[in-house]
Amino acid sequence: MVLSKLKTPWLICYFLFVTAPLSAQHIDLEAFGQGKAFKLRGGISANGIFFDSDQNIGREPFTYFLQGNLNVTFYQFSMPIGYSYSNQGNQLNYNLPFDLNRLSLHPKYKWIQAHIGDVAITFSPYTLNGHQFTGGGLELTPKGPFKISVMSGRLLKATEDDGKEQTIPAFLRMGYGIKMKYEKERYSLGIIGFYAKDRINSITNIPDDKGVAPKENMVLGFEGSYKVQENLKINAVYALSGVTQDSRADPLDANNGKPVGLFLKNRASTEYYEAGKLGIDYSFGKSTLGVAYERIDPGYETLGAYFFNNDFENITLNCNTILLNNKLSLALNVGYQQDDLKNQKQQATNRTVGAINATYSASEVLTITTSYSNFSTYTNSKVNQFEVINDDNLLDDNNFDYRQLSQNANVNINYVFSKGENLHQNININYALADVSNAEDGIVRIGNASTFHNGNASYTIGLPQNGMRVTTALNGTLNIIGAEDSTTWGPTVGVGNKFLDNNLSTNLGVSYNTSNSNTVRTNVANLRAKISYLYKKKHNFNLSAIQQFKNLPLENSRELTITFGHSYSF
Repeated sequence: MVLSKLKTPWLICYFLFVTAPLSAQHIDLEAFGQGKAFKLRGGISANGIFFDSDQNIGREPFTYFLQGNLNVTFYQFSMPIGYSYSNQGNQLNYNLPFDLNRLSLHPKYKWIQAHIGDVAITFSPYTLNGHQFTGGGLELTPKGPFKISVMSGRLLKATEDDGKEQTIPAFLRMGYGIKMKYEKERYSLGIIGFYAKDRINSITNIPDDKGVAPKENMVLGFEGSYKVQENLKINAVYALSGVTQDSRADPLDANNGKPVGLFLKNRASTEYYEAGKLGIDYSFGKSTLGVAYERIDPGYETLGAYFFNNDFENITLNCNTILLNNKLSLALNVGYQQDDLKNQKQQATNRTVGAINATYSASEVLTITTSYSNFSTYTNSKVNQFEVINDDNLLDDNNFDYRQLSQNANVNINYVFSKGENLHQNININYALADVSNAEDGIVRIGNASTFHNGNASYTIGLPQNGMRVTTALNGTLNIIGAEDSTTWGPTVGVGNKFLDNNLSTNLGVSYNTSNSNTVRTNVANLRAKISYLYKKKHNFNLSAIQQFKNLPLENSRELTITFGHSYSF
């Protein structure tokens, strides 16, 4: 049944990308007179996932993935190559403005490196930040203080609207950028320019209900750092972005006085935004202290990043230290954030967040890790003053304060009973708490609070000489959501063993859990099996299967997932 699901193209790709190196590895490169000058390093893999269920959940029965990272070097020249190919995109019945399959080349000679194909480059957090594009980039890092990076390519491909709800229509979007940096031992300064524009005539069908319009964007930014002392450093990042939301809008004569307006034609739909961050880091002894201030204008965006949190300013303080003869490690983070920077929202929100993480290594056999964080959000609504004046009920309180508090805590204890040549034993206990409550005018009403408790205890025994390991565990959760409680608990058993000089690994596991609420009871059983074989320390073959049985209130169901693959490193 499984083999009948395999498609011919996948088998062909597997033969080309995977089995070819099996014979290529025996080629004697010195026969070509190259000796050690020529090297080929990297790894490639091919994996397939078969899925079968008696329920219609919209998942394809077979998916394959081909991935690889190769590095060809010849003296001072190198050529890293990366690719990722899958049939996952073919399973979608709608169009996307980008490709899921990728191929990239990164040739490098001394201090010159190029990026060709489907690549991503980052200039700064507020300009070009990890956006994938199809094209080319160049990085020049010669000896000396000057460094230059440039890029040019397609950010989005032209995507016509086919009438399907999931389709994301898009204009062809091209992007161009440059970053110049001057770096010395005590200070550095970088200047960034990024420009992107949609081609208006690249698509014909432009649905108004999807709000698609051709955009244009110009961003100017800079980043810098200065080392006041050996242990005191200042960092700054700033960007000014001009975005034309619809490049078909009427042009305007004035450029709004912004420097970016010198490079961007100002139109009726053009908007300007600013973003920046300033930080100070100080280290002393085994401790570090940092303070940072960040502000991002409402609506800030660039076409060189996928998403931005905006309309906020925050102040953060972080501290890390080591105490008690290096046994105790502490990390503390405190922050305050507020939005509605331009007084445009109906409700203003401010947040406070605090987190502490501690790791205590009491001895070689006992380790305790704890963490706690809270996230408090306070909202004060802005009541329309005309509603207050015209309100004839003198008992009304027109001020509304809303506060949300989220708390998370975790404790992990790991104790090693024995760690000898013949026997390993350890126990691990973990507890996690998540609590969220909503208070209106200082009162937490029934149904406005939820608490999540999770506990896990596991015992592992290992027999190193036999290559065997057995783990037993008990998991339990308690959810209190409003007025409804639910519990989930169940045991887990896993056995692992190694054979053939540890080259063959096998794992078997079974788990069972029961969930109960006020109205529903479900039972889920999981059977897991995995086998992997390492051949000549370079080839890894693996096969795993997960069989799941669900006992639901209305009907029972089953799911089977089989994963098989091969990876080769050289």
